[in-house]
Amino acid sequence: MNLYFILSKNKLCLIAFIFFSALSFGQDLNIKGTVFDASTSSPLPGVNIIVKNTSTGGTTDFDGNFVIPNRKIGDVLVFSYLGFISQEVEIKGDDTLNIQLKEDAQSLSEVVVVGYGSQKKSDITGTVASLDQERLEMVPNVDISQAIQGALPGISVTTLSTGAAPSNDDTSIVIRGRNSILASNGPLIVVDGVPYQGQLRDISPNDIKSVEILKDASSAAIYGSRGSNGVILITTKGGVEGKTVIRYDGYSTIQKLSNLPRLMNGEEFYNFKLERAIATDGLTDPDLTTIFTETEREVYANKAWVSWPDIALRDGFSQNHNVSISGGSDKTKYYTAFNLLDVAGIAINDDYRRFSTRLNLDYKITDWLSLGTRTTLTYGDQSGISANFEDVFWMNPLTKPYDENGNLNIYPWDEDRYFSNPLEGIFMENTNTSMQIVTNNFLNIELPFVKGLQYRLNTGFRYRTTNSGTYRGRNTTEGFEKQGSSDVSRGLIESYTIENIFTYNKDIGKHTIGLTGVYSTEQDERSTNSLSAEGFPNDIQGWYGAPQANLIEPYYEYRKTNLISQMFRANYGFDNKYLFTFTVRRDGFSGFGEGNKWGTFPSLAVGWNISNEEFFKSDIINNLKLRGSWGQNGNQALGAYETIAKFRIFDNVTGSGTTAPGYIPSTLGTPTLSWETSESYNIGLDFSFLNNRITGDINYYNTDTSDLLLNRSISPIHGLDEITQNIGKTNNRGIEISLVSRNINTPNFSWTTRGNISFTKNKIVSLYGILDENGNETDDLDNSWFIGKPILTNYGYQYDGVWQEDEAGLAAAYGTQPGYIKIRDVNGDFVINAEDRVFQGQRDPKAIWGITNTLNYKNFGLNFFVTGVSGATKSNSLWSTDVFQGTRRNTVYRNWWTPDNPTNIIFANDENAHEQGGVSVTRYEDASFIRLRDLTVSYDLPNDVLEKLGLTEFRLYVTGRNLVTITDYTGLDPELGSGVTNANGDDGQRSTPLVKEYVLGLNIGL
Repeated sequence: MNLYFILSKNKLCLIAFIFFSALSFGQDLNIKGTVFDASTSSPLPGVNIIVKNTSTGGTTDFDGNFVIPNRKIGDVLVFSYLGFISQEVEIKGDDTLNIQLKEDAQSLSEVVVVGYGSQKKSDITGTVASLDQERLEMVPNVDISQAIQGALPGISVTTLSTGAAPSNDDTSIVIRGRNSILASNGPLIVVDGVPYQGQLRDISPNDIKSVEILKDASSAAIYGSRGSNGVILITTKGGVEGKTVIRYDGYSTIQKLSNLPRLMNGEEFYNFKLERAIATDGLTDPDLTTIFTETEREVYANKAWVSWPDIALRDGFSQNHNVSISGGSDKTKYYTAFNLLDVAGIAINDDYRRFSTRLNLDYKITDWLSLGTRTTLTYGDQSGISANFEDVFWMNPLTKPYDENGNLNIYPWDEDRYFSNPLEGIFMENTNTSMQIVTNNFLNIELPFVKGLQYRLNTGFRYRTTNSGTYRGRNTTEGFEKQGSSDVSRGLIESYTIENIFTYNKDIGKHTIGLTGVYSTEQDERSTNSLSAEGFPNDIQGWYGAPQANLIEPYYEYRKTNLISQMFRANYGFDNKYLFTFTVRRDGFSGFGEGNKWGTFPSLAVGWNISNEEFFKSDIINNLKLRGSWGQNGNQALGAYETIAKFRIFDNVTGSGTTAPGYIPSTLGTPTLSWETSESYNIGLDFSFLNNRITGDINYYNTDTSDLLLNRSISPIHGLDEITQNIGKTNNRGIEISLVSRNINTPNFSWTTRGNISFTKNKIVSLYGILDENGNETDDLDNSWFIGKPILTNYGYQYDGVWQEDEAGLAAAYGTQPGYIKIRDVNGDFVINAEDRVFQGQRDPKAIWGITNTLNYKNFGLNFFVTGVSGATKSNSLWSTDVFQGTRRNTVYRNWWTPDNPTNIIFANDENAHEQGGVSVTRYEDASFIRLRDLTVSYDLPNDVLEKLGLTEFRLYVTGRNLVTITDYTGLDPELGSGVTNANGDDGQRSTPLVKEYVLGLNIGL
């Protein structure tokens, strides 16, 4: 009975406990409190507070106070504030909370790759720019250069062609302006710690974890003879400890033509040609049979004229699919990926396919020994030849691309066989494939006898084969004339790198010491076998029938270079305030002359973390660091065997009619040749304000480059008229500004702006050292190189409009007439000659900028990226009216000058109107532009939905590329071609036109 009473009593207690507990848990609580700065105990206004796994929350007021109503015990509140570490607090019944947030030093502790190791961002003394992760992950990129373009200050990335396959030859990357005149201005690319001589298009952007740019001499000095043009460090992804993560990233794009010149159609061209003949020859009763050929008259009568661009272009399409698997344990971490890229460009037959697979593996054998690999295999296929776009644009529309059976006309204009069919490349047999394996392997030993001392063995190996072949059958011009012709080529590249790296890192009280020593060797070996043939018995076998050809020409090329290097770097820091870096590298390169194979490149950098000083206490400025650096770098710029004398075959026919082998000089030996040397200094300031809401940096740099590799004219008595020497100097200086502003950061909405701008000015200081009678160094007029002027200038006669009828008398003094071109008479002597040539701007931009805005509202995102350049001037070949004598080529539709239409823009439709005294001009235009480079709208599934689906990520996005361009340039595109960045003067109007892209993408994580 007593036992029953006790059990009954316990049951009552249990029921009462459960009831009151349920009541307590079900009771709504109004949680209030204050949020403080843990270091200063001052209240924090604007702190975001959100109930975990919900969108419910609030913010603190000006005094740091908050109220979150209707909460229950067990809810978790997340407190977040820009520049502070987020904190989660579980509600346990107390309705009053006092929260202390600690300052987040992560931005200063962020590890940045600096070459042969990494450093905390707060400890860096050089100028290192890191590509924002959004540019790598939020925007679909075929090539890593697309992500860099406009995103970082001081880096000019110019697209030279818009073909399906981007390559090193199609993209110009210049860091901090142009230092060299003839040698390459491209940066050194390092992938996973090993110098990479391949093409950027072979690296899948999906595999890239981070990109750092070493810009100043101190940062780049660790790469010595190859660092003067900057260094791009690419680090690929690795596995992380935890569960296996499977991720799919894919997108499809449609490409549309962005801008096509308004060419004349058949009827307009017919009238244009007729009017020109009348004006040029003064005809009053023209005979159409002498002006137009039978083909032209037939096509015009039947209104069967064609638009050559319409039949050479199409809507482009591309797709990219990437699957990655990553994960690991405390011993082993892995990342493997498979990527497929398939691009069909807007030009018919312009196709590119790339398949790549990657395996990144890290294995920790013991506490002191680990090893790993970064290996990728890439297959590329760029087979196919598209149309010749120079001919496509200017081909006579009154011609016949196809015969009556729909076959390609070898000569679309039967009466004028100077012109081949611009489309014939589409009908050529062509293969262009490559296979590459790049494997970087490492062994890392933490030496037990000295704490902090490590040894790392880096080995890199690259093996690339290429296979290309073209057969021109009898349905092409060359094939018809030569009875079939072919070119086949096979290339092989083998290179390896071995690096021995010792590092020592030690903290002693307030002192921080870091030492790095490197001994490395590199070898690059290349060979090419090729065979040309013509005169095939038939077209059936293509290039495989070369053994039966009438003429066979084999060719073989081989080269090999070696580079041996030693590098030492010392980093010292005191009390996180005073920083010091010293670097010296010594390089020996086999390509240089016997007495100049070795060079030494030192650098020095200092830094001062002002914000860590006791006297510097600010509620506004969170971080302030002053940096300064000086150093020397080289530009290797020479290949194998360029310093030794070489001969080329020059056979002779003897009196008896037999051929005797012979040789003549092709280059003279120059054993004194060495690398170009750049000496530069940099002053920089890093800063952050308002609880790290605004961060950025400012840099000023100056670079003097000497011992330029230039071709000097010599007496032809040597059998040659020029020789390469180390002569000449240039100067390059500029300012870079970079800012990141976190404008709004609330639980449901955030807005971040990233912007950068850079100003660059270069000039030629010296060329050949030849002085005129006044003691001034002479210019090189033939190459348009001028002392004190930029390296790439526009120099020539200046277009000054059109002579009008009220200027007939003055025009006659120049030997011309109204309606004809007017060239500016600079010296006023009534003679147009070389003395009237003037500078008309520079081809490199004076300023480059980019700005990105990222907005997120709940699960929706908007990202738009705008870039621009200013101060660039380039030629515009669309102004050319060179339609050949007799008007045999098409041109852009124009509002020609007439007495009743006295325009000052374009001269009369007269064959002689484009010249004045036998002199014609090149039209130059301002190539500045503003471009909406990327616009992305995205949606991410909410976390609760992801949990139900068993996913970690599901993101759908739409991106538009090159949607809007604002420019005064009237050519195809202000960026395309080399008018902005290269020295050959091509304005890009022969390129495939720029395209707009529309992208639909999907990211899924398991």
